[in-house]
Amino acid sequence: MNYYQDITLLPSDDIGMHFLWSKVMMQLHLALVEIQDANQKAPVASSFPNYREAAENKTAYVGNKIRLFATNKTDLERLNIQKWMNRLEDYLHIKSISEVDPSKVQGYESFSRQHKPGNVEYMIRRRMNGLDKSYEEATEHFKGYKLSEDFKRLPFIQMKSLEKNREFRLVVKRKTLEQAVETDFVFNTYGLNKDVALPKF
Repeated sequence: MNYYQDITLLPSDDIGMHFLWSKVMMQLHLALVEIQDANQKAPVASSFPNYREAAENKTAYVGNKIRLFATNKTDLERLNIQKWMNRLEDYLHIKSISEVDPSKVQGYESFSRQHKPGNVEYMIRRRMNGLDKSYEEATEHFKGYKLSEDFKRLPFIQMKSLEKNREFRLVVKRKTLEQAVETDFVFNTYGLNKDVALPKF
């Protein structure tokens, strides 16, 4: 990832941070859909420099900034994020596209979307069908199941699906990586991919 562009969210008395994140991610999603390839993958990544999982007395928080990365400057230019964020310009500070300075890179990380584990009845039916287990055997397997503490610590952005007209949580997970690995630099239409190392600075 050689180029990046920072967007800082500036909430106000009339527009709160959570509402603003919802609008920013929706516009980013629409922008990435515009430039996605035939496999519905986009060449631009999202990272959250101030990301924080819930711990002790601190709540989970994606931060107040999103950093967009691309291998080629032309991909960020093609994205043209200013155009997509123009209705929110009073609540955002969008910097110009810059080159990543290798001397400032402190490490690597990836960001991915985490889906909430399914309800127990659904998982029991899947186990029965997939592994040819009886209802009793499948139920025993999920005895004592509850939502993992790890999942509960992750921050999320409240979103609304335009296609299905329903709300959902875009749960974001960060993973620290040892080093950048050569791979296909493609991302979903939220700019997320758990396997691609993004520079942290």
